[in-house]
Amino acid sequence: MTLEALNKRIKTTADLRDIVSTMKMLSSVSIGQYEKALSSLTEYGKTVREAFQGLFKDDEFMYTPRAMKTERPKTVAIIIGSDNGLVGRFNRDVMTFAREEIAKQSDVATTQVICVGKRIGLMAESAHMKVSATYPIMNSLKEIASVASMVLMKINEIVTKQRIDRVMVYNTYRKSGEPQRPVGRQLMPLPHEELIRLKKEKWDGRTLPLVTGDRQALFSALIHEYLTVILAHALTASLAAEHYTRMVNMQQAEKNIDESLERMNLEYQQLRQTSITDELIDIVSGAESMKKKKTSQNPLRELDKGEKKE
Repeated sequence: MTLEALNKRIKTTADLRDIVSTMKMLSSVSIGQYEKALSSLTEYGKTVREAFQGLFKDDEFMYTPRAMKTERPKTVAIIIGSDNGLVGRFNRDVMTFAREEIAKQSDVATTQVICVGKRIGLMAESAHMKVSATYPIMNSLKEIASVASMVLMKINEIVTKQRIDRVMVYNTYRKSGEPQRPVGRQLMPLPHEELIRLKKEKWDGRTLPLVTGDRQALFSALIHEYLTVILAHALTASLAAEHYTRMVNMQQAEKNIDESLERMNLEYQQLRQTSITDELIDIVSGAESMKKKKTSQNPLRELDKGEKKE
């Protein structure tokens, strides 16, 4: 490789490193935003839980959970993936996890799947899963609630037409200080044991909550808020994990690029030194050749040779 070609390659690699560093920084900033949003969603979830508790403390409200089919229940599965690149096995891991979890209780072939992410939708279709809808990933905190609402509308449409026993959501989650992993959570029916426990728990306040108006309407509104929070949390957690994966990949890429640059710079210095040495040898050789040529063409030197022979 010539010096010019190697120098061009070094420059291109250095430009690539700048791009990788920028992407790593953007992912790092995004992680902070999504983790802050997760914290806010967790706090709002606690508020919704307290509202449920207040409603269940009311003696006039009665709740009878619908019995769920225990053997091979009809399932709707929401699988959340990524539409962006540089995330390695992100989509494959969550898809594999979801299929394995569904297979433990339900029939994978008949389970209706709602995919959030076009790539995860294509993977589900390739795996011969029954895809009912696919929604794009929104890389904006402002759009997460709208995606959650669209998914809830689709769930309501499916549940209205068919008898669905349960709704599950699968996404990638990373807890601080731990490696990320795919997780699953039951969205519907509501966790009956948790609701009963809320009724028995001591109310954190001086007076019991006062419930006015239509209690069933309030219960329906709380269910909608509960489902929205769970879905929004799953979407946000998936986006945070996606950016974490990209940041780690960019860190590794940055390290590899630095090692390549170090090797290429060393090769460039060696090649440059060799080129300089060759040029010096050529100059010295040329000077010696010119010196010999001038000496052989000097008539006085030929005369001196003749005199010495006599």
